Amino acid sequence: MDFHSLSKKYEKEYLEKAMELLKIPSVFEEDREYPYGKPIHDALEKMLSIGKEDGFITKNVDGHGGHIEFGDGDEVIGVLGHLDVVPAGAGWTSPPFDPVIRDGKLYARGAQDDKGPVMAAYIAMKILKEQGFQPKKRIRLILGTDEERDWKGIDYYFKNETMPSLGFTPDASFPVIHAEKGLLDSYFTYPVPKDEGETKVISVHGGDRLNMVPDEAVAWVESLLNVEEIFNDYLAQHKLEGSVRAADGRYEVKMKGKAVHASKPKEGRNAITELLRFLQSLPLDDEYELFIQKIYKAFETTDGKGLNVKQMDDVSGSLTSNLGSIAMDEHTCKLGFNLRYPVSADYDAIDRNLKDVAANNKGTYEVYDHLASIHLEKDHPFVKTLLSVYNKVTDEEAAAKTMGGATYARALEAGVAFGALFEDSPDTAHQKDEHVRISDMIKAIQIYSESLYELTR
Repeated sequence: MDFHSLSKKYEKEYLEKAMELLKIPSVFEEDREYPYGKPIHDALEKMLSIGKEDGFITKNVDGHGGHIEFGDGDEVIGVLGHLDVVPAGAGWTSPPFDPVIRDGKLYARGAQDDKGPVMAAYIAMKILKEQGFQPKKRIRLILGTDEERDWKGIDYYFKNETMPSLGFTPDASFPVIHAEKGLLDSYFTYPVPKDEGETKVISVHGGDRLNMVPDEAVAWVESLLNVEEIFNDYLAQHKLEGSVRAADGRYEVKMKGKAVHASKPKEGRNAITELLRFLQSLPLDDEYELFIQKIYKAFETTDGKGLNVKQMDDVSGSLTSNLGSIAMDEHTCKLGFNLRYPVSADYDAIDRNLKDVAANNKGTYEVYDHLASIHLEKDHPFVKTLLSVYNKVTDEEAAAKTMGGATYARALEAGVAFGALFEDSPDTAHQKDEHVRISDMIKAIQIYSESLYELTR
């Protein structure tokens, strides 16, 4: 089969069907009738109806997920995507749920994450079906509904449906992501020592998402000193951005940083740690200053050294840490942080070390969420097949990669992330004016159709 020519012939159909799906504002809503709200239910029903109309076998699994499949045999090759999206937010050039094409790009919330790639995988299946191909394994496109929140939908699905022997998710980038680091969201809660100095820190707040480097943090400081002048001098000296204002004998000190995803914390600038560094420059009470210093030292670097969990391996690289939130008043300090640890790491040892850090500071440690790492060897036949098709289509000699993010590949017993972004694709997921290059999606269709052909012939 000439997958290159076939994928181009299906461009119009891809766009029409993708735009139908993108019109549905499938953001989570509390609802008594539908597990994740009616918009997500509508998106699931729309995708299943498309599959049914094209002659595929379809199934809705109690509104928690569904699938579209064809082929014969006991073995299932899975393709996992999700139909839910994050809230649109403000500042769009065009309405986020009114998909439009501009300059060869498809704009809408979900165009990249993950409805556009899901539709690319679907069209790849349709190409095979309409070319008369009879797969010797069942090809199943599994449709998730709660990926952007708690993964409850995919958990429910696999409690009721067959686990694929192998599978991939079109929710990351090419060539092949064969390993994903372990993810850990946790909290330290510490008692705050009494501050008896003439300059007092009343409160510190910043960050609300542990998977993002915070770009703003605010402290209220009480002092007879001219904190406004001190802070502005500090900003100039350290080439930082921020603002300060006086109010009733107190100062609101606001530090600005640079937000990036927590999987690459070195590329950002953490507003919380920068603010903690500034607070140490003030003439604080000795015990209170030591407390601020300990927090700062724990997260001063992003390699986990200050938490006694620094490590790396040859497969997935170094552990990363991100102080994502702080909520501190005169009595309690709660710190939220995100760790991404190498695939060879001993999670139990990390857990013990973090508990020790909390205990040494008379505090408590709480795990909010944990996703274990996943890893398929580079020489696994599944990885080699996908990579071979990718390199053939793109005329590259790319190697399998690892990443610190989390995809539905973790929901599989054996799975990887596979596209649909290319190295030079704009990464616009979760941003205003989210979009994909149409040419990228057509190339992804070619890669997916040929990959599924090779895996099931």
